[in-house]
Amino acid sequence: MGFEFQEVLGKEVSITEKSDSVLTFCYDASESYSYFHPLYSPNGEVITDGYAEKHAPGLCFSLGTVYDSENEKVALKRINTTLECEISNSDTSEECVELIDYTTWKGSIIQFVERCRTTIHAFRNNVRTIDITIEILAGTHPVTFMENIGLGYAAAEMEHRKTANADGQIGEAEVNQQLSKWATLCGISSNTAVGLALFPHPINGKTTFLAEDAYQGYLLAQTPQFTLDVNTTQSLKYRVVIYVGDLFTIDLSEYYESYIS
Repeated sequence: MGFEFQEVLGKEVSITEKSDSVLTFCYDASESYSYFHPLYSPNGEVITDGYAEKHAPGLCFSLGTVYDSENEKVALKRINTTLECEISNSDTSEECVELIDYTTWKGSIIQFVERCRTTIHAFRNNVRTIDITIEILAGTHPVTFMENIGLGYAAAEMEHRKTANADGQIGEAEVNQQLSKWATLCGISSNTAVGLALFPHPINGKTTFLAEDAYQGYLLAQTPQFTLDVNTTQSLKYRVVIYVGDLFTIDLSEYYESYIS
């Protein structure tokens, strides 16, 4: 058996593959969000930061700023969170881990359910891929999501940390606030080049990446704002590629095209 998991019920689940640590998913309802930390590179380095001064920790999906039908900003409260975890086979018959996290959110007059389905694929060719699908189901009132909606990555401290995108732009000054198909944040950890790339699926709409590679290492695939009417659902899809190597040795464009095809 390749994958194994160990759960602290109601708090977190940790995944290993052939006894090597892969990640821990924290879903404790007392936290502001569910998130992945620590997240390990294929060579065993922790590549997430569990604390981010201005951002969510680890690898985390953010709902952004939420407004009700009266255009009033809503302070959300998590009122229920459950997790399903199983080891199964992927479409290619390789073993994978499926995590399904359900969270009910409530604020003022609104209530909605967030369902996060995560597929952790087996390690291959110095690369690990993780697929994440977010489904948000509105309740009896419309709800609007704005500003900083999307999947974000708070990076651990690395040397020569640098962000880049699908258009060949390199560095925070060029990547931050720019539209692109995908973006990555990479650097040197324990004398080894490692990185993480965020691939938002085209169904999400045009993605603007927010990036920091100087003071803090951070990358957010920000989706456009959207409104959910009563009993409607919004789906957002992402692939996370964690790799050993750098921009000259890993062809991220090839991995992206493989994902969307």
